[in-house]
Amino acid sequence: MGQGNYERLRQYFHNPNVNKPLEEIYADLDAYTYEIFENEPDRFNTVSFFVVLPPVRYEGRLIKGLYLSESVDLLNKVLPQLSQYFFAHAYSMYAAFPWSNTADSYSSIYDNPHRNHWFRQTYPERANKILFSCYDSDFINEYVIAPKSVPQKDIDVLCVSRLSAEKNIPIIAKALKIYHHKYGTKIKMTLIPGLHNFNGVEQLDSHARREWRQIEAILGDPFEYINLVPWADYYQQMPVYYSSAKVGVLGSLLEGKNRFLSEAMSCNLPVICFDEFNQYLRGQDGAFPEGVGLYAKFDSESLADTIHTVLKNQTAFKPRLTYLQNRGRKNFFNTCLDHYSYYQENVPNYVRGQAFNNLWLDLAVQQNYKMSLSDFLYGRSDKSHLRGLVKIYKILNQWLQL
Repeated sequence: MGQGNYERLRQYFHNPNVNKPLEEIYADLDAYTYEIFENEPDRFNTVSFFVVLPPVRYEGRLIKGLYLSESVDLLNKVLPQLSQYFFAHAYSMYAAFPWSNTADSYSSIYDNPHRNHWFRQTYPERANKILFSCYDSDFINEYVIAPKSVPQKDIDVLCVSRLSAEKNIPIIAKALKIYHHKYGTKIKMTLIPGLHNFNGVEQLDSHARREWRQIEAILGDPFEYINLVPWADYYQQMPVYYSSAKVGVLGSLLEGKNRFLSEAMSCNLPVICFDEFNQYLRGQDGAFPEGVGLYAKFDSESLADTIHTVLKNQTAFKPRLTYLQNRGRKNFFNTCLDHYSYYQENVPNYVRGQAFNNLWLDLAVQQNYKMSLSDFLYGRSDKSHLRGLVKIYKILNQWLQL
């Protein structure tokens, strides 16, 4: 699955101090993408088409829309007319800059000028692509993935993570044990690894089973410290788990895109990740805004101490308020359009940072789609988010008759 050399990434999963020049590290991280190309038909049913702005024809002018996808080159090949109506924003689904040749803009994941400069020098054929940090490229709906009313916060620690080597769950397990011995309290972690049809540890694939055996070696009986929830419905159950927890923990050192942090913050859950998380991708940029959580060193005792600090200072964090000051779909909409001079030049009364509040755009969307810009952006239209290449092809062929 994916394209490129995934093996080059393994050295970063458990080692926070890779001894290489930074440019070589960038090259390693750029060697693998999880984009979907035409040579992967088995993945066509997962192709996404997220519409940030739909194309509109209003007051005698056509304004192109903007979509984001992990499959821009494939979509442009299947639907050659797509670029007449949409700008395309590509993301790699992992640490690399997108490999797409036909996208108009790329997600750089973080605001790291040094890495952006390296990219433009290394790939002159793609140097003219618009680059901007794209924290919300999963298009999280902050009003659906939001705090829920729960009787009490009865989950000490929440971890939403696959049982995979790169997730470093054994280090979190060791932190739980250290916490018990150091602070005299046995806290319990709810682990949601996304296992459909779970039938017991012995039925796990070899990679997941190896991770679980490591956890057993550390904790003895893992279920004294871990409540295993194999799978939870994304829209109905996940917000409840986030809302029921006191702190969310991410164990990875390298992720690229990671929805857990954004979802947790959107649900007002303080978060912890390692200080070295995505360090080469981030540069000086933060993994999350200040005030929504804490960083720990890549060490189980440091993680245990950081968990203790958050648990004892719950009111010190304001994750949802801080997160949504700069993120969420409205801010993402403004960020995307602000990076395209096209919109500033063609949309009447355009103001940077305020595109979402532009009355002309709102009226144009209402005229074309019989709903407000806000309703379209937040998924009230059946065209807002399309998934699967066949469905995308059918809908867009009908739609692009403007």
